[in-house]
Amino acid sequence: MKNLLALISILSMVITSPGQEGGREQMLKDLNALVGNWNVQVEARLSLQGPWDTSVATSVIRKTVSASILEEDVTGLRQNKPFTTKCLFAINNQTLKYQRIFVDSEHGTLVDFDGNKSGKDFIFDKEWTYANQSKVKLRVVYKLISPDEFIVENMRMPDGSSSWDVTGRMKYRRIK
Repeated sequence: MKNLLALISILSMVITSPGQEGGREQMLKDLNALVGNWNVQVEARLSLQGPWDTSVATSVIRKTVSASILEEDVTGLRQNKPFTTKCLFAINNQTLKYQRIFVDSEHGTLVDFDGNKSGKDFIFDKEWTYANQSKVKLRVVYKLISPDEFIVENMRMPDGSSSWDVTGRMKYRRIK
């Protein structure tokens, strides 16, 4: 009985734990900084020693599903070919973690991330397992610079490594 009461007490704390400061409504409000129409300068590479590809793109980030999520569409070029991405951002109402789902026209695979906020930055992480069973940690960081500018950095850390390899940087500037 004592163990059951301890378990109920712990579960109660976990379920009612705010996760992020201010709760779900504040978390959604924090994401609003990303809403808008953006010009994007893109630098990306496919491998650790690979060449950097630079291009420009446009992004539209809007509220959808009764303002409970944000949806982003990016249109541009990668290696001189049309390239599009879609991201969805939400708040998991059970864990009060930020969520990000990403897909691009090159791969077509949905990649889901969990995230948190650190200062003004949003940090999304995912452990990815390839078909050959090797693993890599993926990270996407949104760095808010001002109301009209933010930077997104994509990085990975192969299994057994202890440092992040930056694979992409996108600088967003609001279209006025």
